[in-house]
Amino acid sequence: MPVSSKGARHGDPVVGAAARTVASGSSRLFSAWSQGSPVPDVMDRRCEGVADFSTRRARVSQVPLGTALLASEFAGEHQGDDEDSVLQMLSEPREVIYDGANAYLRVGANWTGFFLGDPAGPRVVNDPLWPLDALFGARPGVEIGGEAVRGVAATRYRLTLDLAAADAALSAGVTVPALPYRVLTHMPAEVWLDAAGLARRIAVVTEPTARDDQSLVWSIVELWDFGVAADIQPPSPDAVLRPRDAFRLGPAGPAA
Repeated sequence: MPVSSKGARHGDPVVGAAARTVASGSSRLFSAWSQGSPVPDVMDRRCEGVADFSTRRARVSQVPLGTALLASEFAGEHQGDDEDSVLQMLSEPREVIYDGANAYLRVGANWTGFFLGDPAGPRVVNDPLWPLDALFGARPGVEIGGEAVRGVAATRYRLTLDLAAADAALSAGVTVPALPYRVLTHMPAEVWLDAAGLARRIAVVTEPTARDDQSLVWSIVELWDFGVAADIQPPSPDAVLRPRDAFRLGPAGPAA
């Protein structure tokens, strides 16, 4: 994840956390969407896997249909429908490779792609590492206590993010939610930093115009095992099928 000199800020521990975390090279990751709380529940899980910060890639096992909770509810409501096989495919975890602006989904022996464009472009908002990109726009935080994240002691901070500053700090820029510009310069967020100042959990409110705290939607990533081996190779362009073709072939289809 190339970072301009604007990204290497010092002083406030929150302001420099994104650059320190990226400098660690790699980590394991867990991603979630949570409504009403920056601390995810197990059913808020979107995906889990490994990230290589230097190549801006992540390889995860992901529920294609939103979160585990949404997938289980959706499949339950449609039992007996003619589309049962499609619903099953959408509710089962699948391998996904995020490569910069691109996302590749494995369907059986094949790959399909979404948001395909310049891999050097900004990550889309639903990329599991988008909260880390957003953290490059951190304003000074307010300490709100000590908490453990996955068994590691951390300090929890409340802050706001300036996504314009994050865009300037990252050579690839940052994708932003469809919100008024003034909101984008003061996005509510929380971050948990360990003793080394690395981000163990980042939670960003992606719908800050919600009517109350319980309606807020948080995009969350948890990071651990920094420096883990992470050799992530996206499929070649000629091995990527259109989504319709990949799902039509399914598990029994020929490898692409």
